[in-house]
Amino acid sequence: MRYDQIKLMNSHFFILTAPRSGSTVLTRTLDQHPEIFCAGELFHPGDEIYHPEWHFPFWGTKKKKGISRKLFAIANYINGYLFAVKHIKKFYAARELNKNVRGFKLMVAHIKDFPTVWNYMRQNRFKVIILTRRNTFKEALSSFRARQTGVFHSERHTEIMDQKVYVNAALLKNRVDELEAINRSILDVTNGMDKLVIEYEDLDDWQNTLNKVFSFLDVDRIDMQPVLTKTSSNDWRDGVENFKEVEDLLQTTYPHHLE
Repeated sequence: MRYDQIKLMNSHFFILTAPRSGSTVLTRTLDQHPEIFCAGELFHPGDEIYHPEWHFPFWGTKKKKGISRKLFAIANYINGYLFAVKHIKKFYAARELNKNVRGFKLMVAHIKDFPTVWNYMRQNRFKVIILTRRNTFKEALSSFRARQTGVFHSERHTEIMDQKVYVNAALLKNRVDELEAINRSILDVTNGMDKLVIEYEDLDDWQNTLNKVFSFLDVDRIDMQPVLTKTSSNDWRDGVENFKEVEDLLQTTYPHHLE
């Protein structure tokens, strides 16, 4: 194998993340770099992903609940076991607009849903950018707000930032507990891999964080603006109708996340 082929293989990467951790803005911004092709969730059950031409072909349509949802999950576990690695190999072997560095977003839930993909990524020399969110309370709250408002991402500031929602405090607390465990598990499962760990909060120092990613991927450092903006205000209380109820419940366990 030639040196340039080895270097190319070592530059391929994926982003491992949990929902609402800033992965969409990072993915889409990296894709604007002249040396990087970065797709969204190849293994999302819906087909409305970033670079849909690389969407993994699922069997059937995912339902919201019931036996149909379970059958969908079973069928596509088998589908993934048989064909997902082939799909990944094709993705990394392709060339797009002369961009030699390729990557995509892998959600932490996909480790369980597509174990052959995860084993393939671990066993081969793919770089991994781990993106988590230190404030898991705001991470959970962001998901609750997005589902209620119907706005998950925005290319500009809109009135959505001022829209208030009612939050089930108990369910929110349970989700924060889950995310705390997920953050720990991401670091554990990537032990020994060639990785760069960044946090959502690092994105406030946008260009410096991008420069770390560029160095990790061995591409040119260039100034880039984020392609998306936040959909919530800096003070989470401004967007929650029952913020006092939420605050009282979370105060005992996660007081450090409330400010």
